[in-house]
Amino acid sequence: RNHRGAFVVRPCFRRASRCAMVHFAGACVLRAVRAPINAVSASLGFAAALTSSTTYSTVRISDEVHGVEAVAPGAQRTRVILYFHGGGHWLLNVHTYREFIGRLSAETNARVVAVAYRKPPDVQFPAGLEDAMKAWRWALEQCPASAVAVAGDSSGGNLAFALMVKLAQLEEPQPAACIGISPWLNLNRPQWTGAWGKLCVELYLGGKRKVTAASDPLVSPVNMQPELLQRCAPVLMHAGRNELTTEDVKAMQAAFEREGIFTEVQLYGAPHIFQVGPGFWNSTKDSLSRISAFLERHWS
Repeated sequence: RNHRGAFVVRPCFRRASRCAMVHFAGACVLRAVRAPINAVSASLGFAAALTSSTTYSTVRISDEVHGVEAVAPGAQRTRVILYFHGGGHWLLNVHTYREFIGRLSAETNARVVAVAYRKPPDVQFPAGLEDAMKAWRWALEQCPASAVAVAGDSSGGNLAFALMVKLAQLEEPQPAACIGISPWLNLNRPQWTGAWGKLCVELYLGGKRKVTAASDPLVSPVNMQPELLQRCAPVLMHAGRNELTTEDVKAMQAAFEREGIFTEVQLYGAPHIFQVGPGFWNSTKDSLSRISAFLERHWS
């Protein structure tokens, strides 16, 4: 109240109210943009999987997180691949990848669980990573760490590697292996300052509400310190020779090699995450075959 007893709205309150309204409006626009994209991509994922002999089911990971499990005929249920899908950290969903995780299960002879981690604008970092950790804890209730691998493409590859970083920070057991398909590992790279990259990074971190910087190793795993690199699981990375994440893969490989840690890397004459969609059959077949062989060497 002022000296006359009337209520006064402080400027700081008005600014906070305006910011909240802008944030709410922006979130509504993003959800409106995302909804049809996710719906169409999920429909395509379902349609592509119709002829598959893989068994699909929904699994409950926690109160907030679920996943889609794919088990191909003959796959060993005692081996689990936790899969984190791409989409710039805010688009697509586990159903988009339904057909792909079925193929991955068949190729690797393992159970594959695509994790439906939370995304902006509903949440911000570190929510997605927290969900990845919940999925890891859930998998460990069923199998030893040496029988659980983590994998992901693009921004999902970022989450798989960030999970490995977090486990290294906690000095906890690592997964049997970490597989990156065109993994986005440096969110602080100048090439990502264009409109699309900047939008994805800002959404993921939370814009003005962010709690850390893009250079944080939990956000950009290429920035891992030597002691963390030495604790990591065996790593395989596949990407195109000249695509969005090629330099990230090369930088991550160089970081591991500086510590004397071998990392299996293969670059193809193919686009970003070519393994997931149709086309590029020879490259896809070679990539999935190499992933399977790599895992076979590292499963317990």
